[in-house]
Amino acid sequence: MKVKVSPSQVAGSVAIPSSKSLAHRAIICASLAQGTSTVSNITYSKDIDATIACMEALGAKIKKQETSCIITGTNVKNRTEPVSMDCNESGSTLRFLIPLCALSNQKATLIGHGRLMQRPMDVYAKIFKEQQLSFKQTDHMEVCGPLQPSVYKIRGDISSQFITGLLLALPLLAQDSQIEIIPPYESKSYVDLTLQMLKTFGIIIHQTDATHYQIPGHQSYLAKDVRVEGDWSQAAFYTVLGAIQGPLTLNNMKADSLQGDKVVIDAIHNKTWQQDHLIIDRAPLAGQTIDLANCPDLGPILCILAAYSQGTTHLIHAQRLRMKESDRIAAMEEELRKWNVDVSSTYDTITIVGKETYRKDGVEIHGHNDHRIVMAMTIFGLCAQSPCIIDDAQAITKSYPNFFQDIQAIGGKVEIL
Repeated sequence: MKVKVSPSQVAGSVAIPSSKSLAHRAIICASLAQGTSTVSNITYSKDIDATIACMEALGAKIKKQETSCIITGTNVKNRTEPVSMDCNESGSTLRFLIPLCALSNQKATLIGHGRLMQRPMDVYAKIFKEQQLSFKQTDHMEVCGPLQPSVYKIRGDISSQFITGLLLALPLLAQDSQIEIIPPYESKSYVDLTLQMLKTFGIIIHQTDATHYQIPGHQSYLAKDVRVEGDWSQAAFYTVLGAIQGPLTLNNMKADSLQGDKVVIDAIHNKTWQQDHLIIDRAPLAGQTIDLANCPDLGPILCILAAYSQGTTHLIHAQRLRMKESDRIAAMEEELRKWNVDVSSTYDTITIVGKETYRKDGVEIHGHNDHRIVMAMTIFGLCAQSPCIIDDAQAITKSYPNFFQDIQAIGGKVEIL
């Protein structure tokens, strides 16, 4: 799918979709609980649908409604037959579920699409080898348990999804376990979201210090009705758009959210809270240094903020962007240069010298089959002074299917070709 994005002056308010990160966690926890839970305020997307389908494959009963799911949980340890599940392109789904699949001594086959099976799985491969369990990764994955209680030592400078996967599974083992994080500990905010959701569903995790977790065994998830809060990673696109054009009102936001991507508002100068409404207005934008260690998903849209800021912006600790749906550093560098943006990178950094306006005829942007690249470059196009074409625009369905409609509702000129 291609879209044409034309210069636009946006205004008004937008209801931010619910948090994909929290929805994954809530659906999984409810699917592991004894009894029936309702998870409300869900924004469905390909990633969320993948998690739902996988939990159903593991035995949960899930009834989808317009913006909620009614979920009756299952005991994944009691699985007595092999299972196959499709994680689509969702890294969260794949990495969260591998330890849960390994609670049984029956084989689980996990398939994926796009670059999913190319993502590093060394953490799990090492654990399975140490416990003499089956772990095969080719164009799909095959794992077999049973996972054992242990002291798990995990590097803190790789994806927090491995830590979350273990935190979800280890409380269901018969004995206690520990997780020790080897510093530096990056993306801790995502683990904090996991701990928050586990507590909601009755699971106790003791954090003895900044890098150690004690996980009592023989626990049970308890059914719970939960409402998913707004997604700061999606709000970031409108936050940057409001900062460049303003004013924009973002609804359904939580000022005290534990989501790490909330740090996007620290890079914005003109913002006001009115209960759960965040008002972003235009203000002079200047170059700055932004650390992506705890918020890698913000990388693409912060590149747009940098491009429209006067002076030099340095995005540091960015290397995990290279192992997403695309190599997001290379992708953003390639596409921004089509607009004559002054951008350069190393393996772990992005440097952009910005300015106020951009105009170039005939720009055609490649979306790299990556939802965050497509959305970020859409924001760039709205703020530019000449139209552009973006391909692979269907990639938005991975996380935010209604993105273009929501942009149109605030006056953004996006035409589906």
